[in-house]
Amino acid sequence: MDGAQYESPESAVEMAAPAMKLTLIIEANQDPEFIPRLIPLLTSMPLAEVLSQPFVASLLPPLLERHAEALALIRSRAEEKDGTIFFDITDHRLRASTNSFPTTCIQKPFTPSGFRSRASYQGGRGLKPVDQGRPAKMVNLAQVCERYGGGGHARVGAISFPPDQEEKARVAAAEIVAELRAHKP
Repeated sequence: MDGAQYESPESAVEMAAPAMKLTLIIEANQDPEFIPRLIPLLTSMPLAEVLSQPFVASLLPPLLERHAEALALIRSRAEEKDGTIFFDITDHRLRASTNSFPTTCIQKPFTPSGFRSRASYQGGRGLKPVDQGRPAKMVNLAQVCERYGGGGHARVGAISFPPDQEEKARVAAAEIVAELRAHKP
């Protein structure tokens, strides 16, 4: 997941796979006793069975609902140009980050969380459909984000800004989106 090596853009957001559901639960959970209860199950049960355990299963429905709401918001704000999608949802404080869009290979979300503003860039299996399978032609998102104090991997990068630097984050996001839209492999 961290390397954005999903089977398809859709698989990154549909939350159908047990591993995706479990990741959603783990990322949202604040109970310090949850992980110690979960780890022994992960060593002895398939993920689908772990998800069926009452202390795990009860957490999933509200998270999936919030995820669906976040996707609807992103779809309503997404702007596609030159194979790059950008959206700004800084006016919404989403508890769970949703850094993917199900019908494209690249996303440029600029999303807030409770403690920072975040500009995230994700390429899935390739930055643009024409770049797939041609890593030398891809923009290395980690290198782009490093110029702004962030980092990541070749296909996934992010930059975090303190809450009082939202405008700086917005400027960085605009510059990076312009750079990626201008990229011609």
